[in-house]
Amino acid sequence: MEENYLSHEEEQEIDDIIEDDVDLDIEAGQRKIIWQAKDFSIREFLTMKNDGELALQPNYQRNYVATDLIASKLIESILLDVPIPVVYLAEEQDGSYSVIDGQQRLTSFLSFLEGKFPDNRPFKISGLKVLPELNRKLFADLNPELQKKIRSTTIHSIIIKKESNSDIKFEIFERLNTGSTKLNEDEIRNTVYRGKYIDLLAELSENQVFHGLVRKDNFKKRMIYRGMILRFFALSEKSYLNYKSSMKQFSNKELRDNRDLTLSKEKEYKTRFEHCLDLVKLVFGEMAFRRYMPGESGESGKWGDSQINMALYDLQMVGFVNYSKNDVLAKADLIREGLLDLMINNQQFRELLIWQTSDTDKLKKRFRIYMDMLESIIGDPSYSQRNFPFSVKQDLFNAKPYCAISGQQILAIEDSEVDHIIPYSKGGKTEINNAQLVLRYFNRAKKDKME
Repeated sequence: MEENYLSHEEEQEIDDIIEDDVDLDIEAGQRKIIWQAKDFSIREFLTMKNDGELALQPNYQRNYVATDLIASKLIESILLDVPIPVVYLAEEQDGSYSVIDGQQRLTSFLSFLEGKFPDNRPFKISGLKVLPELNRKLFADLNPELQKKIRSTTIHSIIIKKESNSDIKFEIFERLNTGSTKLNEDEIRNTVYRGKYIDLLAELSENQVFHGLVRKDNFKKRMIYRGMILRFFALSEKSYLNYKSSMKQFSNKELRDNRDLTLSKEKEYKTRFEHCLDLVKLVFGEMAFRRYMPGESGESGKWGDSQINMALYDLQMVGFVNYSKNDVLAKADLIREGLLDLMINNQQFRELLIWQTSDTDKLKKRFRIYMDMLESIIGDPSYSQRNFPFSVKQDLFNAKPYCAISGQQILAIEDSEVDHIIPYSKGGKTEINNAQLVLRYFNRAKKDKME
């Protein structure tokens, strides 16, 4: 069966997205994990599975990938009294269990007792060297003594109790993650916080507009989409003003506080997500969530179109929460230009997009700069009167892509601005006959000199 392998570049991008380089903020008295050691026979595991008390493959888990030979040798190990590694289980709020570590082993054992692999092929033992006489046999073909031995074999288990601190529990789950494909924090959330909120995140992660903007197939498969949507809800519901690092803990708290969403809350969340998503698409288009990197020494700047910048994702999505569609669409070009200007000319903002992005102070500063920009554009009726629409900029660039101040060729339209020939402050009109195309750098320098 296919596993969701990622390229090295994709793994690095996931690390960049979900990495938190700050310590967990947990009170000293809460820094503990509550666990219990218990031995279950394979017969008991099968009964729990059939009674719905054991989630053998929670939806965060990878597919069953043990080969027929590996599965057969696991059966042989039981019959040879070879010690079986410990299995880790998570106790759910209703007292049922989810498998954290040991899924492949338990699936092999229980599948053999049921007579078929998870893909419904008959589970016949194969490839054994020590007990070759068992090759090609189903469980039903074994003699009663061997059947009893397999059923009665006990597996030492560690149960992470439901009373454990949730953030510590989350860390333990990550450390127990020993599979060949390391689970990320969004996959782990799906077993730690199973419920209606997780179901909503799963539903929204299928949104085609969202996928069209992010364009990361493996992010969708590996549940990164769900984590991105969760942090949007966390920052918009609890407000970025109340954010406290780490992002992992902040998002987990949002999930815990609203684990069993009411129908009205679910509808409110879906409406909020779709509203902001549609506006992001209309304003930022294909470059949504991507960073523009200005060139140096006269070189053209470029878009980081292959990589998502989560700091920008937060700003663009959360920024539109309290604005109507009419508010935003009337100023769409100006908002896009305003963000571009921040990414090119505001050194502090540029650094806040790439360094320690989950730090509490840095996140709040980043939002403050961006939200001030939005308010100055949307909230000020005279803003559009002082600034040229994008269509004028495009016409000037297509006609003659040279800076009116320095005479240098403008290689990318993003590096340019439209300037009033006769300043607006001196009665100059905001129309194409009074417009000139200039490089942002020179236009900034000119305005700084005038001030």
